[in-house]
Amino acid sequence: MSSDPPIEDPSPQAEPSVSDTALAALIRERGEPLLEGLETQLPGSAERAEAIGAYALATAVGLGFERAEADLWRQTARLANSGKIYSPEGSHQEAGARLARGAGIPGVVCDWLLRAQERYDGSGPGGLSGAEIPVFSRIIRTSVRCDELITAGALPTAMKELSGTELDPNMVDALASMLERAAT
Repeated sequence: MSSDPPIEDPSPQAEPSVSDTALAALIRERGEPLLEGLETQLPGSAERAEAIGAYALATAVGLGFERAEADLWRQTARLANSGKIYSPEGSHQEAGARLARGAGIPGVVCDWLLRAQERYDGSGPGGLSGAEIPVFSRIIRTSVRCDELITAGALPTAMKELSGTELDPNMVDALASMLERAAT
């Protein structure tokens, strides 16, 4: 994989050229084989992908985005761990972005997946921080961490502790608000 050309840094304002609904459908269609392969390699990953997608949807709704865009984020977030096919432990975002690109998922979406490795405080591998990180990527990272923390039974305090360093506080607040609503 190291001989592959690097994935270029996306513009934070990069917008897809097709409708959010059409792009979400394309991601779902082309991403399913990746998720099926991951489930074969790591049983239970399909359930994790659905949970991550649900957290992304909840975050987007909590931020006030419309349903079509929120569904786009859900479909993209479902692919967040697809790179674990090659790299089950540690950093897998680059492998996932390359797999998605190979599956015919548009480059801008692959870049969102790749940039999900960035940390809000700028200490991630690309050194992007805050609003330099695409909003889609910040939602994906928050959704993945939420799933990891819920699985470990450590959500309530851990999400707040990660806010401002690893995670965008606005994303954490939006997701926490939606999770609280769902619990009542």
